[in-house]
Amino acid sequence: MCYVNELHRELRRLRKQNGLTQAQVAKAVGYVPSAASNWETGRTSPDRATVKRLDDFFEARGGLVQIWDETTQEDGVPPWLRDDKQLSERAVSIEVVTPVLVPALLESPLYARYALAEGRPSDPMGAIDELVQLRCAQLDQLGRDVRVFATFPEAGLTGVPYAVRKEQAAHLLERIASDRVRAHMIPAGSILAGVTSPFQIYRLQDGSRVATSEHTNGTILVNETSGVQRLQDLARNALGSALPVDDTLRRLKEINDE
Repeated sequence: MCYVNELHRELRRLRKQNGLTQAQVAKAVGYVPSAASNWETGRTSPDRATVKRLDDFFEARGGLVQIWDETTQEDGVPPWLRDDKQLSERAVSIEVVTPVLVPALLESPLYARYALAEGRPSDPMGAIDELVQLRCAQLDQLGRDVRVFATFPEAGLTGVPYAVRKEQAAHLLERIASDRVRAHMIPAGSILAGVTSPFQIYRLQDGSRVATSEHTNGTILVNETSGVQRLQDLARNALGSALPVDDTLRRLKEINDE
């Protein structure tokens, strides 16, 4: 379903005013060409951080950010719910399911550098290293009482270079030992049915649940009850295909001891 609001219209106006293509706008803020088209038609909406980059790119002097804030309030969703960082800070627990890689929240420096470099081949390594620092600091920036439940494929660990997987296995074991993290690996050869992109389900302090789903066009907020329930069902199915906690620990130790 597409819902065109003032933000989507303003993005289109600014692009045309500057004589740019959608591909040029998307590239300027680090997205694939189809992203700008999706933003303008209302198929998806950029998160606040991306809107800030768009605002800087168009030299809109805060105008786009203001529209974003006003629009999200009018839609009944407070601005902090559109920002992953703020959302994480208000969570009691975060359930993460990824179909390919170790969840970003739990990545070690070498793993994050490998994953980011592979996924962003046109970025200079200096920029990659800055992103690595930000990514690897995420978990420690959460409240001490926030728990993380992660389900991910074993292939996301065993399919990377030896030094990377050794460090990542040790990092996961350390995180799990802190009692803040519970991990379940999908064993090699199993299929993670229905999960095509990473998603997170946040249980908030008031007991409500909100989810985000990551796509090439950006992170999409899911706050409708039916949408969150669908992701909860996918998370439950993924957990049913995964190794128990003790078996996951045993496998991580085997990888760490290789």
